[in-house]
Amino acid sequence: VLPQYVASALTLGVFDLRTQSNSEMKSAVYAPVPDSLEEVQAQGPVREVHIDGLVALKIVKHCNENLPSMVAGSLLGLDVDGVLEVTYSYPFPTTRADTDGEDAAEDSDGQNYQIEMMKMLREVNMDNNCVGWYRSTHMGTFSMNDVVEYQYGYQSSEDLSDNSVVILYNPSHSKKGHLDIKAFRLSDEYMHLRQTRKNNFVKPANIFVELPVKIKNAGHIAGFIRCLQDTHKEELSTEFEPLALSGSDTYVERHLELMSSWTDDLMKKQHNFLLYSRSVAKSRQEQIRWLNHRIQDNAQRVEDGESPLPETLTELKSLDDEPPKIGSSLMLGQLGLYTAQLNHHVDSNFEKLFAVFPDVFF
Repeated sequence: VLPQYVASALTLGVFDLRTQSNSEMKSAVYAPVPDSLEEVQAQGPVREVHIDGLVALKIVKHCNENLPSMVAGSLLGLDVDGVLEVTYSYPFPTTRADTDGEDAAEDSDGQNYQIEMMKMLREVNMDNNCVGWYRSTHMGTFSMNDVVEYQYGYQSSEDLSDNSVVILYNPSHSKKGHLDIKAFRLSDEYMHLRQTRKNNFVKPANIFVELPVKIKNAGHIAGFIRCLQDTHKEELSTEFEPLALSGSDTYVERHLELMSSWTDDLMKKQHNFLLYSRSVAKSRQEQIRWLNHRIQDNAQRVEDGESPLPETLTELKSLDDEPPKIGSSLMLGQLGLYTAQLNHHVDSNFEKLFAVFPDVFF
């Protein structure tokens, strides 16, 4: 029986060694490596992400073993000519939410853990350049404030490249036979708004930028896997029932529950903004009444030969701060993602039913 990681590597869709030309293999091996962070940032934005096959397996293993808990980890690699190469990863230590003091101590331990990991990797001559982080998701849920804040910390850090990415792995979708790994980074528009501290509305589609992901292996590993495909085809078969509908009801029901919950949260956000709008309108009316009264008083004072009073609004209380708009944008984006996933799933099931029972639809 072959090792399980070999079969998993084949299901990841690793590339065929024979499909690469010699020039492509040489460029992948002898690509120039930047010497400093300034050279990395001067190369421009990243266009695609290349993940080493072993790194992909480690991410899948870490996320699947900790279900139903969501976990995260760090990504190490290089950014060369707009291609982010992820060559190593390690998980973040898990935390337990008990008391505030223990949470602060665990955060400190997590930072020390990452520092020690970087030192050890440097000692064994491995890539210790942090290029982002990864985390597991449930049903594709990632448009949340904590993900945005964490990713913004990576892209805005002076010690890291602004090409840092977050890789999201969806265990629930991957169990159906399709590896669901996606790479995202915050858009330049959103980064500019955060850096200028503007509370403008951002379209949900303009917050994250999805990058194409390719899983690659070293030449000798790809050649070995290709040989296993030819010699152990039956043992490594990963075919699934193409017309199976088992679990479809649960999938749809779970999506509807999530959409209902997120819609309720969005309505609460809209209600808070409505209360803010009413408060602002009330304050504006008070300011207008006060200003009109002051103008009348000044006109009377001028007639009486007295100096007019200043007609400024400094004596009134300032308006309340506007609620942040990024929360509503993230909720709208997540609801759009749920809708797209549900539509794709339902369309696929209708096609399966039509293929098996064509007479029912006529």
